[in-house]
Amino acid sequence: MKTRIITLFFAAFLIPLLMNAQSPLDKVFSKYSGQDKFTTVSISKEMFTQILAMAANQNDSSSREMKGIIDKLTGLKVLTYDIDTTDFTKAVSIYNEWAALFPAATYKELMAVTEGRNNYKFMTKQDADGKISEIVMLMKGRKELVVLSITGVIDMSNVSRISRSLGIHGMEGFQKMHDHHTAPPAKK
Repeated sequence: MKTRIITLFFAAFLIPLLMNAQSPLDKVFSKYSGQDKFTTVSISKEMFTQILAMAANQNDSSSREMKGIIDKLTGLKVLTYDIDTTDFTKAVSIYNEWAALFPAATYKELMAVTEGRNNYKFMTKQDADGKISEIVMLMKGRKELVVLSITGVIDMSNVSRISRSLGIHGMEGFQKMHDHHTAPPAKK
């Protein structure tokens, strides 16, 4: 009986902790995975390890640098929704649901880019020391919605390199952030 009480006591404290370990994106990932018009991509730390193993044969400085970047990543998730042109209300509802996953108290907006009908929003989650533990891109376009999350120890200067090297649909938005961040100042 005493063992059962102790087990219940620990379970009462551990379950909320484990539930908090699940990211907000994990919840909508589960909700929409397998549904029509939705695409989900999830890359785990193990896959990053495999990518590093495949690149182990290359010994140039660029490959070594990329290995150092990828080694610090713990996950990547992409969720896309192909907008049904007959139901824009649903697209707006889904976008609002996704945007609400990243409250301003936790996620700091880095940049917003509007390019034609495509709107990109880039946000980061930082730990107490100011190190970036997650970067999120939320994109609303005419034909699709995309939310992308990269987790790990993230150096902002390497984000666009990661996006180009992995070549995953949705990640091209990070190049927009790089292009606007490194563009020369506008002339007055």
